[in-house]
Amino acid sequence: TKIVKQWSYFLPHGAYEDSIDYVTKKNSNIAKMRNFINFCLLFSSGFLVFGWSPIPPISNSARSLAATSLESSGAPEEKSGNTQTVCIIGGGFGGLTCALSLSSLVKEKKDKPKIVLIDKRERFVFLPLLYELCVGDATIEEVAPTYSYLLEGTGVEFIQADVCDIDKQKQVVYSASGEEEICKYDSIILATGNEASFFGVPGAEKFAQAFYTIEDCYELRKKLSYFDARDSDFEKPLEVVVVGAGYSGVELALNIGERLCKSDDMHVNTYLVHRGNEILPSASDFNRQSSEAELVKKGVQLLTGTSVNEVQSTEAEERKKVLLSKNDGSIETIECDLLLWTTGNKPSDIIKRANFVTDKNGRIVTGKSLAVKGEKNVFAIGDCTRAALVAYPGNAQVAMQQAEIAAYNSLININKSHLGDKKFLAFRYTDLGEMMSLGSSEATINSLGGLVQLNGPAASIFRRLIYSVRMPTNRQRVTAAVSSSASRLSKKAGNKKQEE
Repeated sequence: TKIVKQWSYFLPHGAYEDSIDYVTKKNSNIAKMRNFINFCLLFSSGFLVFGWSPIPPISNSARSLAATSLESSGAPEEKSGNTQTVCIIGGGFGGLTCALSLSSLVKEKKDKPKIVLIDKRERFVFLPLLYELCVGDATIEEVAPTYSYLLEGTGVEFIQADVCDIDKQKQVVYSASGEEEICKYDSIILATGNEASFFGVPGAEKFAQAFYTIEDCYELRKKLSYFDARDSDFEKPLEVVVVGAGYSGVELALNIGERLCKSDDMHVNTYLVHRGNEILPSASDFNRQSSEAELVKKGVQLLTGTSVNEVQSTEAEERKKVLLSKNDGSIETIECDLLLWTTGNKPSDIIKRANFVTDKNGRIVTGKSLAVKGEKNVFAIGDCTRAALVAYPGNAQVAMQQAEIAAYNSLININKSHLGDKKFLAFRYTDLGEMMSLGSSEATINSLGGLVQLNGPAASIFRRLIYSVRMPTNRQRVTAAVSSSASRLSKKAGNKKQEE
């Protein structure tokens, strides 16, 4: 029953109740047999959905409704040039998934709205694999395919532009200049995500290296190449400081140290600085314990209850001085060669300029339907929103699950004149678990509420496999699977040659 309930989000309308009946009723041997068969099928489907579905789908009845509602309502066919437009701002996990969902919800071309996806960058970034791209364990085609490649044949129009403002009265999106009109819309979905924030710490923005974009990735790659080329008889060890012990911080601390220690001549001290008293505050106990054990094993020095007060340059310009203060009032200074900043983020400035209703952290306030409070045709998803009293985790799972609900509701919204009182779908979050990289060949996985727990090399293989099939399109899944397999074979051959 627990597993059926866990995966009820993925089932067609009515299947949850039927499945519960199968599991709980024991009136006859036939019922027991049906019980067992359906339980096994549901359990297996859960893993298949976890791997193959790009998002937890809305029920089949709701999905087919979008394709049939217009026909059954007798809605007039839109004339050419008068098609309604759904505009999506932001091409991250939520925005891209939303665009693809809108394209698939309506099968008939004549009934489809015009779908426009706007992002300031040319490429989508699969953030969980960004570090693998940085060190060459993944290709750019796998981690950062272009939007034009992903959207080919979907009917979605991609516009590369930096959005500056949204005129809610005229229903127009403007470019960074504030004057050029990018797109007029009938319904808009905000998926702008978050931007890096340095909390106003003096010197942090100037001297620290963020790690969130393709540009950050290549900048870090250049620095790693520089360290590789540094004279091997350099007296001082390489000092690396990672600020923030969330998922990204822990993964970077473990992977960077391993990457730089490939040479026996390279000595590296890695520090992981975290303001809280416990690392990975939102992670499962299993993943937190696995990570802590790996941090100890790899010699990462963990500084919890510690804040960064200031970052300064040193006489040796290549180094930075990080001034730290601990919760007990003590002060510490670390001179480092590489300072990585993974903590802190803020919603896009677009939200503030458009004057949407926000919470104290600047996130857009929405209802369960993901419609923005006080707006008639605006929806918001992902990190930039708050859809419940207790905010959902700021991860790809939430954004992707919200995306299809927002896509469906926006479709209902633009056709409400002839669909009558058709109700919006309400969003409910299903936690599929979490995966973390703990090194080039180590990972940890916790899923199904703790029913599936795995760490070590096997978890690393499954992590890449699952990420491969979680890519947004079938073609991209094939690309990722091939790239991942080639990378592993190449690494294995390299290790074997090194041993010889």
